[in-house]
Amino acid sequence: MTTQRVLSPFETGYFSASARFGSVPVAGMPLFVGSVVRGTVDAGPLRRVLAELAAVHPLLRCRVVAGGGDGALAFRVRPDFRPELDVADGGDEAYLRLVNSPQDWAAGLFRACLLRDGPSSRVVLVIHHGIADGRSAFALLDEMWRRYTALAAGTGLPAPVEHRLPDAVDTGLAPVVTDAEVTELLDLMAGAASGGPAPATLRPDADGAADDPLGRFALDRVELDAGTTGALAATARAHGLTVGALLCGAALAAVRALLEPAVGALSMVCGNAADLRSSLRPELPASTVLNCASGLGTLLAVDAGADPFALAREVSADVRAALARRDPARFLLAAQRVRGEAEAAALRARPTIAVSNVGRIPRHPTPVGLSVVRDEGYAMAAGMPPKLTAFTYDGRLTVQVEYDTAVYGRARMGRLGRDLEAALRQVARTPAPAATGLCDTAA
Repeated sequence: MTTQRVLSPFETGYFSASARFGSVPVAGMPLFVGSVVRGTVDAGPLRRVLAELAAVHPLLRCRVVAGGGDGALAFRVRPDFRPELDVADGGDEAYLRLVNSPQDWAAGLFRACLLRDGPSSRVVLVIHHGIADGRSAFALLDEMWRRYTALAAGTGLPAPVEHRLPDAVDTGLAPVVTDAEVTELLDLMAGAASGGPAPATLRPDADGAADDPLGRFALDRVELDAGTTGALAATARAHGLTVGALLCGAALAAVRALLEPAVGALSMVCGNAADLRSSLRPELPASTVLNCASGLGTLLAVDAGADPFALAREVSADVRAALARRDPARFLLAAQRVRGEAEAAALRARPTIAVSNVGRIPRHPTPVGLSVVRDEGYAMAAGMPPKLTAFTYDGRLTVQVEYDTAVYGRARMGRLGRDLEAALRQVARTPAPAATGLCDTAA
């Protein structure tokens, strides 16, 4: 059985000082995923469930060690590991303190917090981003609720101890993506870096100090009710688009309104997170705890007052083409094979706005007396470009505007969140287009 393996080049970045993946600083980045619930969560059964999760998913109970004489890092399974559970009182402010707290990964790569706020509770799983992506983290959260609910019912679920560590995503991609495909992408990136102006980005407007009383790392939530979310989905279908594409269109339009100059077209890049599980052979299920996240970007010329639907169609068509070319898989491998400064500059280029769309999250089972109000997910690092994290839980869309207040001021980012919400509500009220005899395909 494999109870130790060397970290891949992709994974090593998450455990190396000052490392970046593209424009994103990833070294030591924590991933927070959890649920706010009405009712009281019992810490005793929750501790047992956390131990079961660590038993089933071996990366959760690993430590990172020097793997050999060459200094390579390795994951080593800890047979005696039990995840820590911190229990405290507090609501939203306590949650913000948590996501702003430095994480000590020496004690383990997985732990949890239980926050109690009057009649409500908040369970937060804290996972090192080097061993999990958003998709597997939300799947782990759902498994936590299934196990907790079964335990409350007196049955429990089997928790067989798994020892074999899953292969890293770049290890799995190596036999799938050819060297020629990676070289082709590097050539394209080098050409793009040497031609044309850099994409417009939001200028820093904070004082550069990390002393915001509410915490350096911030999030503003846009929460739509089930009716508005349903109307937005219906509008997307009527226009041959996805909700994700419409979100990108609305976000680009909202960000363009904050950019200078206020008139004329600006070059902008919409970054999108991409899940590589479907690129692996065999395809990896979401239930496997592993970081399989990559990304892609769409370059657009965006006028002031641009139509979100037109922007959404551009993003949709470009994303479809990029996925057909397997750009996210090629990008992850290309980042390890940079040959010169032009390619390095292209990798460092910051998107104007980045979007991480988790998609639909299944409604979690809960014991009698508990009901989930909302799910949450958060990952941020110092100097990271602003991003949106979107997901739909129980028919309600949540979009989080996430940013570093040492770089981007709360007033302007708050306006971005309000403008984005207004744009999404307007899109949801937009009637279906007149029949043309053509049938668009949703991306």
